Amino acid sequence: MRITSITGAIMIIPLSPRAEGAVACNETHNPCEDLLWKGSRCRDGFCTNPFQGGCLRAILDSEEYNGKYSSDDTGTMESMKSLRRRLLSRPRVCNSEDGSDVVEQGLCVESENEYTEVRIYSQDWDSSMLMAWIMQIMYSELLGVPSTIESGVANKNANFYDESNRMEYGSSYDASAIENALNAKGGDCTMYKNGVDEQEYAPCAHLVMEIWFDGYDRSVESGAAEALKLVGMVAFQGWHITKFSIKRDPSLSNHFGLSGEENRRKLAETFKRPTTWRDYCTLVSTKNCSVYDGVAKRAPAEDGSEDNKYFSSGLYTGYFRVTEKNDCDANPTTCTGHVLDYPCGWTSYIKQQTWHNKIALESDGNETNGGYTYGELVDIWYAANATKSDVIGLWFSPDATFSTFARSDSALTQVLLPTTSQECLDNRVDMAKRCDPDATEIDLYGDSKGACGENHVTTRKMAVENMQSNINTHANPKSRMSPAYDVYEAFSFTSVEINDIMGDWISRGVDKYGFDLRLATCKWMTENLDHIMKSFVPPSHPRILVPSNNSALTIAAFVFSAIAILLTIGTMGGILFKHQKGSFGRATQIEFLLLLLAGLFMVSVGSLLLAIEPSTGTCVGSIWMINVGYTTQLVPTLIRVSTIIKIVKDSMKMKIVMVDKKKMFRRSIGISGLAAIYCLFWTIFDTPHSENSLEVTGDQNEFGETIVKLSHYCDSDSDVWFYASFTYQAILLLCASALAYEMRQVPNSVNDSKHLAIMIYSSFFFLALRFVMYVVSETLSDDSQLMRAPLQNARSLFCSLDTVANILIFFSRFFVKEIDTTAKKPVNRGSDFFADNIARRGGGLTTMSRSKEPSEGVNSAATGGPPATFAEDEKVEEKEDFTMEDDGHMSKSTVRIRMKGRSINMPKWVVEEMVEKLVAEYGSEINTDESDD
Repeated sequence: MRITSITGAIMIIPLSPRAEGAVACNETHNPCEDLLWKGSRCRDGFCTNPFQGGCLRAILDSEEYNGKYSSDDTGTMESMKSLRRRLLSRPRVCNSEDGSDVVEQGLCVESENEYTEVRIYSQDWDSSMLMAWIMQIMYSELLGVPSTIESGVANKNANFYDESNRMEYGSSYDASAIENALNAKGGDCTMYKNGVDEQEYAPCAHLVMEIWFDGYDRSVESGAAEALKLVGMVAFQGWHITKFSIKRDPSLSNHFGLSGEENRRKLAETFKRPTTWRDYCTLVSTKNCSVYDGVAKRAPAEDGSEDNKYFSSGLYTGYFRVTEKNDCDANPTTCTGHVLDYPCGWTSYIKQQTWHNKIALESDGNETNGGYTYGELVDIWYAANATKSDVIGLWFSPDATFSTFARSDSALTQVLLPTTSQECLDNRVDMAKRCDPDATEIDLYGDSKGACGENHVTTRKMAVENMQSNINTHANPKSRMSPAYDVYEAFSFTSVEINDIMGDWISRGVDKYGFDLRLATCKWMTENLDHIMKSFVPPSHPRILVPSNNSALTIAAFVFSAIAILLTIGTMGGILFKHQKGSFGRATQIEFLLLLLAGLFMVSVGSLLLAIEPSTGTCVGSIWMINVGYTTQLVPTLIRVSTIIKIVKDSMKMKIVMVDKKKMFRRSIGISGLAAIYCLFWTIFDTPHSENSLEVTGDQNEFGETIVKLSHYCDSDSDVWFYASFTYQAILLLCASALAYEMRQVPNSVNDSKHLAIMIYSSFFFLALRFVMYVVSETLSDDSQLMRAPLQNARSLFCSLDTVANILIFFSRFFVKEIDTTAKKPVNRGSDFFADNIARRGGGLTTMSRSKEPSEGVNSAATGGPPATFAEDEKVEEKEDFTMEDDGHMSKSTVRIRMKGRSINMPKWVVEEMVEKLVAEYGSEINTDESDD
């Protein structure tokens, strides 16, 4: 035993009555199923826990309970029949203490609902452990909530499903367990590992199910725990005496027969000191216990493990003897009888009561305060029963020891002390001082006003302060469905129910501090399943997740994304094929067409990623494909159109425009790179991930579980990323719209404003639809979260339709010949357009001709379709950029102008005027060749 001070309170860590399974077995002798239950196996010399896979399941599957809640039971409600089918069909849910072998053996299943594990503080007495087990069984077997038991001590195990049936008492009233749960991220106690060294161990518990006194007041005051709530069990802790002692002397039943000097000798002679096994063999036995003398069959074990025992069934009956303290002849004014006092950390006012009521009793245990550990106290009561020796001291009920002797002459009977009053309670000594070595006399004995007896106690329960809020605000919607807090709040238990379980436990007598209490607890729960389900389990629980059937919209999103991808690939193949055949002129600028198609392809792939089952990979991929795809689709188009407009405007001013196509490509790729950087930041700082959307229905499956429809969608912690993405795409489309409008005045040879405008308006329409779908999904209430997945599928569908529409609008003209039924003559294109204008300005009709080699920059109807691009590759030529010549075959009033390999015939007066203007403005040298003049 050790004493520890935590947060100003004293915590006791007692010795457990037993540390591990006691039912021995071997290969030749295996009584496990006979003594325990069907399913128990012999392992490492002991019988295993047959309830590892769930105790309700094991008991309902037995012959004794085969007909309970069955289909043949006409008096059972259908809900209980469904519950029985469910319990028999699957094991309990796994917890953090289950190893991989437990899962592999099919003894537990992983929680599909992903509820946060609940840890319950068992403390160090039987009824508290019993109620912790009831909660663990409800959570693990009825509701699918992972649950474990916190003992409060490193390497002490009290898990109901422990393979070796351990029932190890830990600590009690340890406020640090609650504080650690408060500080755990998301309330996850699994971050504190059990089974580690004592120095590294940190207790953590969400719930304490049985509180008698005010040991957790500081936890409540500091905000670590909620206000305590009633459990419903009425308990009593106070002075008790063996019933046969009262029969011998009725005056011992109240303080009148105990107090005063006149009763000193009686108490000293009646209540002798208990003797340990080792002390008996050393100080009392004449043969050192080498021969059975009716008290000890043998000496205690040589390893010292039995030295301090006061009772061992079948081996040592216990012994009570007179010591110096009992000798009133030698010490007439100081002799005392013996009284049992609690260990440090437990609530006891025995020193205050004996001192001020002048009761000559004193405790002689090995604790700092003279008290005994829990295990030692149990041994002494059992020794009193075995030897019929008079014993008086502190005990409590409900309790197994109390229940064990309740119907015998050794029954623990209450001793009446002065009546309890509020004044008395207000003057009690401070429990924190009981074992303080620096405590003063007033600290230990207090005021006479506080020397009254005990009152009955209504036990209470406690939860960590943020348990409910952690559930309600959990990032995982599945975890937010957890019924853990609601079950805790509804739970209540009476003294009658506790005593029924205790009585069954004690009467079994096979493995008292191991399997027996487990069996008694689970049998009671099996018998009262109907009451438990109605009283403690919240409505619509337990729940089961079923994938939502959004097949129509999902299939549509899949189909159209596939169509978009195939159409993009087909269009790209057709464009490349026509380009190889030479159907496109240089003005078509195949590279820009391919960039546009690459962007459309990425958007269609992004739409496919949105349509398939979301994961972190698909969610990240979709935002990259869609954002970079839209940029790759629109930015080259913007650069192309703006350059066309600039060329046309400059050419109208007779300016020479040099176009660097490589620079245009670098700008296009660079801006697409900025979109990629944005997606990179998004991925690093707020990674898009798969989220769950749930809808609790009113339907149930064959096992009585409420069906919860489950679907998935992509999301990030912040909505800003999505809104910024939509805004960015809208800005690109607005810029494209403005340029398309301005492009109306561009010559027909390079004018595709009509197609461009329709494509932009189409993209605007689908962008608006996608934006509306996202806004609606973000504003859905918790009850409508299931709609988020189909709304994402709708966004995927709109992306695909946008891609298909863009291809049909912009690229169909490359494969379908356009016929102008209103035109009576071919439309002048390219340089003819300008020559016609110039000729008209000159007042006469001038014959226009091109250079002998056809222009590579003009895409006539004969070359396969209208021109779609404009840029001419920069050439490095040795000859002059601009020459004028007269070839001798032309009129004297006509001049041929050659620019970069192209030539047109213009009126001489126009050329002279243009040359004068160029010389005046730029000082350019103009090289003219004239055959005449």
